[in-house]
Amino acid sequence: MINKMMTIFGTLFELRKLRTHDNWSSEQLKTHQAQALTALRHFAVTNSPFYREFYKGLDDAPLDALPILTKSLMMEHFDDFVTARAIQLDKVRAYLQRGGEGQFEGKYEVAATSGSTGNPGIFLFDHREWTTIIASFARAREWAGLRLNIAKRSSMAVVSSTNEKNVSARVGKAANTPFLPTLRLDATDPMEQLVIKLNNWQPEVLVAYASMAYLLSQEQTEGRLHIHPKTVFTSSEVLTEQMRTAIENAWGNVVFNEYASTETATLAAEDTQHHGMHIFEDMLLVENVDANNNVVPPGEYGDKLLVTVLFSRTQPLIRYEISDSVRFAAKQPNSNLPYRVIDGVQGRKEDILIMAGINGNRVMVHPNVFHDVMDIVPNKGWQIVERPNSLNILMVPRGEVQEQLARENLAAALEKRGVIVPLITFDKVAAIPKEPSGKSPLIKAVR
Repeated sequence: MINKMMTIFGTLFELRKLRTHDNWSSEQLKTHQAQALTALRHFAVTNSPFYREFYKGLDDAPLDALPILTKSLMMEHFDDFVTARAIQLDKVRAYLQRGGEGQFEGKYEVAATSGSTGNPGIFLFDHREWTTIIASFARAREWAGLRLNIAKRSSMAVVSSTNEKNVSARVGKAANTPFLPTLRLDATDPMEQLVIKLNNWQPEVLVAYASMAYLLSQEQTEGRLHIHPKTVFTSSEVLTEQMRTAIENAWGNVVFNEYASTETATLAAEDTQHHGMHIFEDMLLVENVDANNNVVPPGEYGDKLLVTVLFSRTQPLIRYEISDSVRFAAKQPNSNLPYRVIDGVQGRKEDILIMAGINGNRVMVHPNVFHDVMDIVPNKGWQIVERPNSLNILMVPRGEVQEQLARENLAAALEKRGVIVPLITFDKVAAIPKEPSGKSPLIKAVR
C-alpha cells in the first residue's frame, strides 16, 4: 500500500509538470528537447558499457548521425546495455518465469513485449520512470477531458491483457485505486463472460484493444451489452474507420485513440478535437523514416520510427527502432498543443505482406489495400491469413455477403499493385481467432 501511494503521488506530481509543457511555444519545446537529449546521452555513455562502445568517437555528433538501436541488438548485449550492473538478463528472465509478481529486486517494474515481431524484448523501469509511464497514460486521459482528480471517484474497465509481463496489465493494476476503481478483464476470456462482468460493473471509462472495443460495440448494438461509458480509449492495434464508426454508433462521439508501446509508454494521443494523435514530444523524440533511415516528409507514410525516450535511464533508448508505419500530418491542425500530429497509422511492418509480382519482383502490400475492400463488405470482423500460394479470408458475416464480388474486388486491388493474384478463399467463422495476448490481428502470415 505504501508503494502504491508513493506511485499515486509521484504520478500526480509528474502530471502537474507535464501540464505546464502543453502551453510551451515551439522554441521552448526545442530547448527542452535539446537539454534532455544531452543529459540522456551523457548518462548513457557514463553508465552503460554498451553505449560507451556504441558511441565511441561520436561525442559531438548530432542525433541523426548516431547509430540505430534495434531490439535484437539491445537484447544481445543486455547485461552491458543496462545502466545498473546488478541487473542481469538471466535473473530477470527467471523472475518473469516465476510470474513477474511484485518488483524485480524490490526496485524495478518489468514488462516484456509479446514477441509478435519474432523478437521479444524485456524492459525495466525504476520508480521515477514508472511514475512517468503511468503519468503518460493519465495524460492521454486528460487530453480527452478526464482530468485526474483524487477527490472525484469514477469507475474504469480495462479489457486487454492481465498477464503481469504486459505493460498494459501492470499499468491497469497500478490504476486500480479508491478514486479510480478499475475492473481488469482479460481480452482472451469468452465474450459472454466479458459482457456479464461489464454489465455488472457499468464503467464510466472503457479502455480496450481496438479490436476488442469494436467487438464490444457490436454486443452493445445487438442488445446484449448495456453499458454507457462517457469515454472509450482504444490502443495497441490499428483503429480502422470501420471500427471507429461502429464504436461511435454504439456509444457516441466518445472514442479517443492512443498510440503506445511497451518501450515508450504513450507515444501519442488524441485530444478533444479528434484531429489526430499529438506526439508526446516533451517526453520523446520521434523520427519517421523510410527503409534506408531517411526522414519521410509530413503527409507520407514511413517504414519505421526511430524513438528516443528522453526519460529512460535504466535502459536508455536512443534512436530505438520501432517497426510501425505512420504518417505525420502534412498540415498542423489548429490546436493549443505545441506537438506534431500523427494522422495515420498502418501498423507494423509485420502487417505488410510481401507478395510475388507479375514482373518477377516482390511487392509490398500494405494493410490499407485490404481495408479498402473488406471494410465495405457487411461483416462483424475479418482477418487476412496469407499461406503459401493463397490468401484465406476469415470473416464474421453480417447478413448476406457476396463472396464472389469481394473476391473479385480484392483480386483487382492486388492486380492494380502488380501482384500475381493467388488463390483467394473465404471462411465464415463465428469469431476471429485471438493471439495469446487477446489481440486479433487483421493481417497474419503463416509460413
